[in-house]
Amino acid sequence: MKKRTHQPLILLLSLVISIVLLHPVIAFQQDSLKALTSTDFGQWESLGNDGQLSANGAWLVYPIDRNNKENELRLHNLTNEKVRVLKEGTDAAFSGDNQWLGYLINLPEAERKKLEKDKKPVHTSFGLINLATGDSVVVKEVAGFDFSDNGQFVVLKRYGSGKGNDIVVRNLATSKDFSFGNVAEYKWQDKGMLLAMAMETAGKEGNGVQLFDGKSNTVKLLHSAAAYYKGLSWRKNSDDLAVYQSVTNEGYEDSTHIVLAWKKLASAASSPLTFDQMTIPDFPANSRIVSNSNLRWNKDGSSVFFETMTWLKKPSKKDESEETTPDPEKEALYEEAPALEIWNSNDVHVIPEQKQLAERKRVQSYLAVWHLTGNKFVQLGDDLTEETLWQKDVSIVLGLDETPYEFDGMFGRSNADVYTIDSQTGQKQKILEQVNRLYNVSSDGKTVVYLKDDNYHAFNFQSGKSINLTGSLSASFVDKEDDHPVEQKPPYRFVGWDAAGTTVYVHSKYDTWSLKVDGSKATNLTNGAQDKTISRFVSIDNDQEYIDLKQPMYIHQTGEWSKKEGYAVLSQGKLKSLCWDDMRATRLIKAKEAATIAYVLESFEDSPDYFVSKNGSSEGSQVSATNPFQKDYRWGKAELIEYANANGVKLQGSLFYPDDYEPGKKYPMITYVYEFLSQNIHRYIAPSQWHYYNHRVWTSQGYFVLQPDILFDAGDPGISSTKTMEIAVKTVVDKGLVDPKKVGLVGHSWGGYQAAFAATNTKIFAAIVAGAGLTDLVSMYGMVAWSFGGTPENYHFEVSQERMMVPPWRNIDGYMRNSPVMNIDNMTTPLLFEVGDADTNVDWRQGIEMYNAARRADKEMVLLVYAKEGHGLREDKNRYDYQNRILQWFGHYLKGHPAKDWIKQGLPYTEQQRQLEQWKK
Repeated sequence: MKKRTHQPLILLLSLVISIVLLHPVIAFQQDSLKALTSTDFGQWESLGNDGQLSANGAWLVYPIDRNNKENELRLHNLTNEKVRVLKEGTDAAFSGDNQWLGYLINLPEAERKKLEKDKKPVHTSFGLINLATGDSVVVKEVAGFDFSDNGQFVVLKRYGSGKGNDIVVRNLATSKDFSFGNVAEYKWQDKGMLLAMAMETAGKEGNGVQLFDGKSNTVKLLHSAAAYYKGLSWRKNSDDLAVYQSVTNEGYEDSTHIVLAWKKLASAASSPLTFDQMTIPDFPANSRIVSNSNLRWNKDGSSVFFETMTWLKKPSKKDESEETTPDPEKEALYEEAPALEIWNSNDVHVIPEQKQLAERKRVQSYLAVWHLTGNKFVQLGDDLTEETLWQKDVSIVLGLDETPYEFDGMFGRSNADVYTIDSQTGQKQKILEQVNRLYNVSSDGKTVVYLKDDNYHAFNFQSGKSINLTGSLSASFVDKEDDHPVEQKPPYRFVGWDAAGTTVYVHSKYDTWSLKVDGSKATNLTNGAQDKTISRFVSIDNDQEYIDLKQPMYIHQTGEWSKKEGYAVLSQGKLKSLCWDDMRATRLIKAKEAATIAYVLESFEDSPDYFVSKNGSSEGSQVSATNPFQKDYRWGKAELIEYANANGVKLQGSLFYPDDYEPGKKYPMITYVYEFLSQNIHRYIAPSQWHYYNHRVWTSQGYFVLQPDILFDAGDPGISSTKTMEIAVKTVVDKGLVDPKKVGLVGHSWGGYQAAFAATNTKIFAAIVAGAGLTDLVSMYGMVAWSFGGTPENYHFEVSQERMMVPPWRNIDGYMRNSPVMNIDNMTTPLLFEVGDADTNVDWRQGIEMYNAARRADKEMVLLVYAKEGHGLREDKNRYDYQNRILQWFGHYLKGHPAKDWIKQGLPYTEQQRQLEQWKK
């Protein structure tokens, strides 16, 4: 496995001759390497996603996850290049002063499993490292931790059994601890030393809000009552604090809330400003303040925003002393209420969707604001503008009214009219109609940008007019090649505003642009269209609110057809490449206080590793080395193939070679399908016994693996997909690499649909595996998507993944000819179909439909039903089993291995249970 300091491409060209000369030696070495087997998988490492640089750029920490679950953190000193391994470390964070690293420590896997088996709690510990001295301490029984922004303190959250937890606040310089009990919630002030705590006791007598001041090491009681406190919210970079206090009313369901706000807590412990709806004459009747959204301060601290909701009254108790007139209809009814739901075709949200909304406490709520000066209340959202878009730095709130378009919106064609809402008066004014996508208001409060008719437009609040910002430009800012049958194609991306409110940044197909919102100027910042290089803005700071071209802008680059990737930096109008190669480039991070960046490079043959660049250098140095033992094993290679689909559109696919590849020999091949997959050509896949569609396992078993791009024809998704598979497979077969009689197919979910459909519509595959797929478009159209908020499948079928455009009664022929079940008589390919009987994404009865149809049509199919599993298998035992059955399935049909009994024979249920009971004996 090749690891190297990453150099610009021009420096690598001089090495080409020597690499070519060394090729015979490499081939000889390949012959002497070990074959990869399942017993080797456990050692394989994956690079975790949450790598972090210290603020000064001197340290890098990242997680390493192994298949055998012996995980760790690796801490790199980027000055002396020393590495420290932290066994079972996770969730690491640097202190803001660059002095400390904190992390949690898991128990070893064997201990965790034993405790789980014995139904005992599994707890973590806390590790703390002094980065200057290397000294470390471990504190047992810590559930979480949080540094103060300045790094002088750390909060350790203990495990608790009651309402609140015990916490310990440690002064890192003195090691002095301050302990607090019954803390339900805590939050550090931004860039300060104040810690707010909401206290919660079993009897509520000690409930309240306390403030720990790290500067004076003192604790103040800010408020106390027999109520619950939650939602601590500091105003950014200030010492202003707000919190909810619960209030009950015997005549109403649930609770409402008082909002408490303190100003300038660092200077004095003042009494809070209080917003109590009972004292506000114009507060909406039968409404309550809900705490399921955060309290939000505006930028200058003059206002606090929250949400209101209808406050339901409790049912009135029947007064038995009152005389009532008998109701003949009620007298005839059974004395108990029926177990009933009423579904009406006028419902905008169907009952299952309403249930899930209620369960998540997301029933309709409306934005409101409390202006602290004058204790003024303004209701902003209401039945007209149910959805509101709030920004802390402007006085205008945008409101969306979807009701004029709600019928189409129920089926995936959403639009809205746009209103401005004055946060001081609540006054509304309609400014735009039938808008598909709306973006932020400029910081000066003068302009809002929206997408309509495939172009970005800027609406000026003062003039009341819109300007088309992109209509005169030759570049396309929406994906016109997207194959979903929607009126408004999706934009490539709206990036953001500048601080002055005069410029927005957006992506075209290839480039990043700046657009003056007065229409005076449009600038292509990256100029990648000519050589088909796609440039995309990379956010390096989660707190970044505006784009500032005076600071370096980081850009991710991808070759549209070459699939090369890399990073570049835009500075002073010039684009400088940081890395660019036949590799995958991801996870760019930057030190907050230094010109140090880190990013990850990987390829099919080269596992992911971090590279670090300092002071804008284009010579990133490799600092990690994952899977060094891979050099001892045989490894295949990856290459791109190109073909045109039946409509003549150029497409690509990823082709992966088997580990034991010998030129001139023909191999079996597994084709894996979904939608576009060629972008994964440089993705490293660690071999794993838990990842059942692991193409690295398949190549180790002697298979070619093809992952073709598929573009769908609206109204004919199955037919167009199958035609493309046939063309892509033929492209590989024509290269003389693959035996055309030994080609298999795999797909899951939407890919599972394509695989099941191909079983009934083509004969190019010798065997097929379909996981959790659709099989009957007509019956599935009428189902509910439980995993997507309980919404109907209608929109999904018409304009989303299924791309059928219309309901089945308007194109029954199209639905029938694209349904695997309805084409079962044509099925000639053995089909292995997997489902989980708790799948709430694709109804698992779709698999049963296919199974019953195959039985009736006398076709060869095996249905695997995994108990209590969903759309993807989660339990290791089931994932391992499914992987092995896929290998046995293809081993028989593509390699000629003897068939396992479950493949060719129907095992009686009692025999299946006996085998499972004997599994470990």
